[in-house]
Amino acid sequence: MQITQHKTPDALVIRLSGRLDAGWCDPVQQAFDAAVRSGEHRIEVDMADVDYISSAGLGVLLGLYKRLHGINGAFGITAASPFVESVLKLAGLASLISGSSAAQTAGAKETCRTETSARAEYEIFSCPGEGMKVSVAGSPSVLRDGDPDRTAALMRFDGGSFAIGIGALGTDYADCAARFGEFLAIAGLAAFQPSDASGRPDFVLSEGELVPEGRLLLGLSGRGGFPMLARFSAKADFRSVGLSELAAAALAFSEAPAMAFAAITETAGLVGASLRRSPAPVRDGAPRFDFPGIRDWLSFPSEPVHRDSTSLVVGVAARPGSSLDPLLRPMGRDLLGHFHAATFPYRPLQKGRIALQPSVAALFETGSVGSVLHLLPDTREAIGSGESEFLRGAIWISPVQPEIGRASCRERV
Repeated sequence: MQITQHKTPDALVIRLSGRLDAGWCDPVQQAFDAAVRSGEHRIEVDMADVDYISSAGLGVLLGLYKRLHGINGAFGITAASPFVESVLKLAGLASLISGSSAAQTAGAKETCRTETSARAEYEIFSCPGEGMKVSVAGSPSVLRDGDPDRTAALMRFDGGSFAIGIGALGTDYADCAARFGEFLAIAGLAAFQPSDASGRPDFVLSEGELVPEGRLLLGLSGRGGFPMLARFSAKADFRSVGLSELAAAALAFSEAPAMAFAAITETAGLVGASLRRSPAPVRDGAPRFDFPGIRDWLSFPSEPVHRDSTSLVVGVAARPGSSLDPLLRPMGRDLLGHFHAATFPYRPLQKGRIALQPSVAALFETGSVGSVLHLLPDTREAIGSGESEFLRGAIWISPVQPEIGRASCRERV
């Protein structure tokens, strides 16, 4: 079996020559997988020189068809040998044979505007919905002194809620206190990285009348919608684009001094940290986040993690000077931000305009949450691992109106 490929203006053409049997299924599957991971969502397969195909080979073709169909891509067999054509017809798969370009079967491209940044290209879509109001929940002093007054109130994180910070799922404060860790909530999902011995991320996804409940010890919380969707991909000269560039571009697209950001991305690697211990217990007198004691409190990998995964990234970026500044950190020139990410097994994203809530729910078709991280750049000279990098994805953007006071996220004591 020989596997070759070339690009046309409309699609990637993969040409197979030889026998597509069980012995060659894995190499062909690997070629298909590599094409999809590289962003090729319109694929044509030329099988004019395939002299034999088994049921195993049919399964590989059908799997690619279903995968591309599920992300609004396109697949077609543009040429088939007499034997392959006969087998496809007998198997009821003759519809896979198409004399026209696979790209033409994908339908007309939806109208959008295009933008560029240094390393990425964007397609911008308008979406129904209004902006978001965001406020600071808790006091940064809990990181130093603990939470003696149990200030973290119980919240419900429904489909209109937004939250990032240090939190835990559960209704009882005493149960949450020992487990507070990296936390995010968006589109009816709440997930966190427990800081107790379990170390296994937990989550609740809204279903029917089930709504996630938990406590946000410290963070940013709000309600609202996302009136803009930006589809991005790294430019051809770059494999990936950094979080700071995506945040700066999204802030510019929002035309506001602050914006909320929810993204599902195909991820090159994440740089960030997670708590090893809950900060809620009252301080014992020892400094918590001074070197070298910080190693007991914070896990910060020395290189990017979760390479080639899918990530749900939630955060806020703003120009300096808002009421959100106490929980924002420098991301670059005249840019502050705070972002958390939940990781999932790799899956390609649908093309074009997609909705946030069903896209978040679809992440769980491939498994549960792998990890929840607070994304932080590692800027140490020579040994630093840089910042989180992404290949392509969808960013839902909302201009933010900062609110003074506690969280607005359906709070109840």
